[in-house]
Amino acid sequence: MKLPEIIGIAGTNGAGKDTLAELRHNHSNARHVSLSDILRVEASDRGLDHSRENLSTISTEWGRVFGAGALSLMTIRNYWDTRTDEETGLSIVSVRRPAEAEVIQSEGGTVLWVDADRELRYKRILDRLQKTGRITDAVSFEEFCAQEDREMVPESDDPFVLNMAGVRDIADLHLENNFAEEPEYKEYLIEEFEL
Repeated sequence: MKLPEIIGIAGTNGAGKDTLAELRHNHSNARHVSLSDILRVEASDRGLDHSRENLSTISTEWGRVFGAGALSLMTIRNYWDTRTDEETGLSIVSVRRPAEAEVIQSEGGTVLWVDADRELRYKRILDRLQKTGRITDAVSFEEFCAQEDREMVPESDDPFVLNMAGVRDIADLHLENNFAEEPEYKEYLIEEFEL
């Protein structure tokens, strides 16, 4: 299946969202934008560390000010305003609110949900932190689960807080990345999406 020009990639932490965006960039020169990276820049500007809690707080704050789908809308508008002839599409990673997904869908895009076994994802994150030398940023498996649970299902129906389960429920495609090794996952993505 060939993906449309604009896609949103949502899913759980460590499931392989960025891998899909990077493959799409490498194989077809689609722009890769992470909504989390936009939030990290803002956190740095504020002198805050890049903890999930700080990024979530900034995201909720911006949602209240600019609208729940604002990050996706700003990213898509920027893409159309700055798109080069060489670029073939836009991959928006870390979509975490239903309104962000709905903006992508309203622009003719497709939203993909990527997931994997929780323990496998935790191991991947620890491996990644070890490779970057940031193993001190690791949290226990229990805290990892608690953070994810808070982001998956909000305690209220406030449209401005993170609601990953809501995104999952309206996603157009669902992928399971329980592959033992990343090369297997990449091979699957290349074949599945004709990259």
